[in-house]
Amino acid sequence: MNSTFKFKLIQALNKKNGNKGFTLIELLVVVIIIGVLAAIALPNLLGQVAKGRQAEARNNLGTVSRAQQAYRLENGVFGTFSTNTSSNQLPVAIQPQYYVYRDSTSVSATGAQTNADANPTYNNDIRDYSSSVAQTAEGEFSAIICEATNPTTSGVSATANPTQADGGSCTNGKVVK
Repeated sequence: MNSTFKFKLIQALNKKNGNKGFTLIELLVVVIIIGVLAAIALPNLLGQVAKGRQAEARNNLGTVSRAQQAYRLENGVFGTFSTNTSSNQLPVAIQPQYYVYRDSTSVSATGAQTNADANPTYNNDIRDYSSSVAQTAEGEFSAIICEATNPTTSGVSATANPTQADGGSCTNGKVVK
C-alpha cells in the first residue's frame, strides 16, 4: 500500500472514532428542553391531584344525600349522618382521607345538610363542600352539592329547595350538582 494512502486512511479512522459521543452543548440543550417541559406540566399535574382529592368529598356527599333520601322514605324524617358509627343513623360508612365530615346539621322532616371540610394538611390545596337534601309536601326530593369558590374560602353552605329551578342555593360557593 501506498504510504500516503495509509496515512490518509488512519487519519480518517481517527476522525471517525471522535464523532461517536454527544457534545456538552447538545446535552445542555436537551436538559433545558426537558426542564421547560417539566415547568409547563407541573402546575397542570398539581391541579389534577387536587381534583382527584376533591372527588372524595363529592362522591361521599352524594352517597350521604342518597342515603338521606332513602332514610326519609322509610322513617318519615331525615337521619343524622356522622362518621362516628354509634351516632350515625344512615346506612353508610365513609373512610375519610382528605376531608373531615361534620355531623349532619339542620336535620328535620323536610331537609338535612352535611359538610365536608378539607383536612388541615390540605387546607390551601382543596376546596370545602356542603350538601343539602330536601323534600316538598308532595314528596319531591331536591339535592345539591356546593363547592367553595376557592381553597381558602370557608363557611360554604348548601340549602336545597325543590321549588327552585337549580334545586337550591349556595353560600360562599357554587352549585356543582
